[in-house]
Amino acid sequence: MLPDRFIDMTEKIKSILLVLVAAVLGNSCETDFRITADWKDITVVYGLLDQRDSVQYIKINKAFLGEGNALMFAQVYDSANYPYPLDVRIEEINENGQLVQTIEFDTVTTYKPEEAGTVFPTGAQIVYKGIIQNYYSLRYIIDYPDTVGVEKIWLNDESTYKLYIDFPDTSRLVTSSTGLVKHFEITKPFPGSDDIRFILGASVPSTFSWDRAPNDEGDFKYEIELKFNYEEVVGMGQPDPDTIQKTLILAMGDVYLQPNSAELYFYYSNNNFFTSCMQEIPYKDATEEANIVERHALSVDIIIKAAAADFNLFMKVYQPSTSIVQEKPPYTNIVNGIGVFSARYMIRETKKLSALTLNDLMEMDNNVLKFDEY
Repeated sequence: MLPDRFIDMTEKIKSILLVLVAAVLGNSCETDFRITADWKDITVVYGLLDQRDSVQYIKINKAFLGEGNALMFAQVYDSANYPYPLDVRIEEINENGQLVQTIEFDTVTTYKPEEAGTVFPTGAQIVYKGIIQNYYSLRYIIDYPDTVGVEKIWLNDESTYKLYIDFPDTSRLVTSSTGLVKHFEITKPFPGSDDIRFILGASVPSTFSWDRAPNDEGDFKYEIELKFNYEEVVGMGQPDPDTIQKTLILAMGDVYLQPNSAELYFYYSNNNFFTSCMQEIPYKDATEEANIVERHALSVDIIIKAAAADFNLFMKVYQPSTSIVQEKPPYTNIVNGIGVFSARYMIRETKKLSALTLNDLMEMDNNVLKFDEY
């Protein structure tokens, strides 16, 4: 199954290909002028590297243009897809300019669901998949004072990664390069804390903070997501009820680096936790809610996502316009093509929900939420 980031990228491919068509169609209001230029093979590339993944993906399409209704021939598979495989590879170059490894990519087939839309073809889709054979290092996950896990890091964030796309007839070489987002740490809640507490009625919000990536010169983008994990015991009156894992998204949004600061901050109202639980957890259907035996509070995930400079700029350029000025300057870091080849990174910390917070929740809801001690 294609990762979520490439589902998002498919939507961006739609936008950029249709913009190319619309730009030409909109250049003339006279019917006696030729409104399309000579066709040109323009390669569209999307790729994001993440050192936590042993498998990397590159999406490669072609822009299209033609006479008639663009929405009609957009549905033809060959309009945006090459009929032959391309030679795709990434070379890792270390700090001394030496070649460390070459990651070869091969075509794989994924499937776009029918409900995803009809502007572009649904069904089988071709992407390029590269498998890294050996991990670069291990990162130990420490929940002070214990080591609770280990994560394999597959790419070196000190290296530069160069993308090469060769055509079978050697007529063209499409290239790009990127560094990675270097590892950074969450600083609040403090790494040594076992749990996380939200205080009912507190006037001061909870603070979440993290270091900026060491190679961020002020042009990275950061997003935070807070998730509350809990269990539902389902099957009122049944001898063997089921336990179902559930997640409630408490907050998510962009966070920007403040001038002269090495940390980023996100403030979350304590009362919002309790309000979100009361409004979002109980089922609207009374019968479905009556089937819940009890709920158990588990943990809160703190997820920080970082986009490298090129990826951030690309998103800024192609995000929907909120002003009356709809024309935007194009952006690409692809040589002999268009699109983006960049990097992103994600860190996550999971904290147990404080017993004090659970007690506040149980007292506040008068057993409406059916939370109980685990």
